[in-house]
Amino acid sequence: MSVKVLHVFGIMNRGGAELRTISGIEGMKRRGVEFDFLVLSGSKGVLDSSLIEQGCKIHYCKLGAKFPFQFIRILRQGQYDIVHSHVSLVSGIILALAKIVGINTTIAHFRSTHDVQHKSTFRKLRDFVLRRLLLLSASKILAVCQGAMDAFWPPSWRDNTKFSVIYNGFDIALPEFQKNFWAKYISGYSGQDVIVNVARMHEQKNHKGLAHIFSNFAQKNDDAQLVLIGKEDPHIKSMMIDIFKRYKCFDRVTFLGEKADVYPFVYHSSLMLFPSAWEGLPGAVIESACLGTPVVGSEIPGIVEISRQLNTVVTVPLDAPLEFWSSRIEELIQQPVDKEKSRNEFMSSDFRLEANIDQLYGAYRS
Repeated sequence: MSVKVLHVFGIMNRGGAELRTISGIEGMKRRGVEFDFLVLSGSKGVLDSSLIEQGCKIHYCKLGAKFPFQFIRILRQGQYDIVHSHVSLVSGIILALAKIVGINTTIAHFRSTHDVQHKSTFRKLRDFVLRRLLLLSASKILAVCQGAMDAFWPPSWRDNTKFSVIYNGFDIALPEFQKNFWAKYISGYSGQDVIVNVARMHEQKNHKGLAHIFSNFAQKNDDAQLVLIGKEDPHIKSMMIDIFKRYKCFDRVTFLGEKADVYPFVYHSSLMLFPSAWEGLPGAVIESACLGTPVVGSEIPGIVEISRQLNTVVTVPLDAPLEFWSSRIEELIQQPVDKEKSRNEFMSSDFRLEANIDQLYGAYRS
């Protein structure tokens, strides 16, 4: 008899949490676990069609006055065994309702290290109540890294068996090597080193800092190229272009926008630059290391935890001088890369998809 899990998200768009959950569907099916989804925005997302093709149901249940009654009805009609909620502290409400219905396995999953920095008195009170509700209603509280848990819970979580860190998992096939890969993307390309960044343009991803770091590096390295991949924001892009032009290196920058498959681009790069302001467990960093492409990333919790297992990842404090960032980039670009060794490191790490599925399955069955 299969186990039915209802995952709760805001909307099923291309976020790290959503993609990592979807990547585990087939592996969980082989273990007799079925996934359905509920979205609190009540809106359709870009991943919906893919989920439906894989046999998952999607419930659109917008938060509001009627939500508790609609949610309880969905739980009863769907006969779910487990509710797995990915909406931070709001999971306290979700899981409390699941407990009312009689669902025993209720899981809250924290995916980011970022919380509101300047909280109002009302927000502090709200968060206090939601934390208490979570402690009462969640049978398990998970996080994608220790930093994500530390952002929302006091250090004593480490002594509480209800809390566990389960790293996101990846199953990455190596792309085929193409000798002149970059020639079709970079005008006039003739074998220069390529630094890549894969991230949507958002405050979190620190594109302003990235632009300053590369511009500083470009003053010392006269031919390296920067390639930016990800959903673009016109204001952030304009700001970056202004910085590149000011430092006279705009002719060495290529904006590629969104790409369905980023692995070939990362695989053929000399280095990934990833100076995010905050993250949960950034998939782009793990993917790059797995593909044998070194990473210079910001010294924030998720990336630091990755670097402990994957030696191709090097961290730099966010507030370090630009010259220090540049020197670390130069060091890694100059070092010969053993892609097979990097691959073997990944295959023995906690970031494999099978390791993730095994741990989640254990959480579902215990």
